[in-house]
Amino acid sequence: MGHQTPADVEAEVATPPRGARSEAVHQKALQAAAVLLKAGGLKAATVDAVAAASGVSKVTLYRHWPSRQAIAAEAFGMLMGKYLVIPDAGDPPADLSAYLADIGRFYRGPLGSVFAELVGACANDSTTAAYFRTFFLDERRRGFASLVERCIESGYFRADIDLDEAIDLFFGPLVFRLLVGHAKIDDDSVRSIIDHGVRGLRANPLST
Repeated sequence: MGHQTPADVEAEVATPPRGARSEAVHQKALQAAAVLLKAGGLKAATVDAVAAASGVSKVTLYRHWPSRQAIAAEAFGMLMGKYLVIPDAGDPPADLSAYLADIGRFYRGPLGSVFAELVGACANDSTTAAYFRTFFLDERRRGFASLVERCIESGYFRADIDLDEAIDLFFGPLVFRLLVGHAKIDDDSVRSIIDHGVRGLRANPLST
């Protein structure tokens, strides 16, 4: 298989049928998939199970999604949006620390294992990866990028920061620990990772 560009992979995200009825069916299936994911992880969210729980036929499900992993990726993005909200209390450094602490707690909670399962599925299937990125990752990265930009505007971070690199700097260690299990993601560990990342991005590293 040749190398795929981001545009190639994003093209694998199918446009679901349009119209009020189709949208209602889409949301009904997503809600059912979310419940199944929370209860039993990715293995529980089969097409048969989603069809049975939602009352949406398998034929219709396949008109909306190409696979059960695609349904799960979109449903997980919906769940993540409910559980994690970017804070905006007027103090960008404090907002950043609070959000990353919430992320750490999310990863080590029940849904953290679902996240790990989906990341594993992405490694083996470009279509799953496209859905995961479109319905989960992209929105999370946009939200966190806005938080990093607020840290830049406040003078807390340097102005020459690459936003994508800054996002990976904070999230990379947490995701790696979640997937490999070689180290903890407890509150102290997350705080230490934040401190190390902040030092590299500070406008004035010597200031307190």
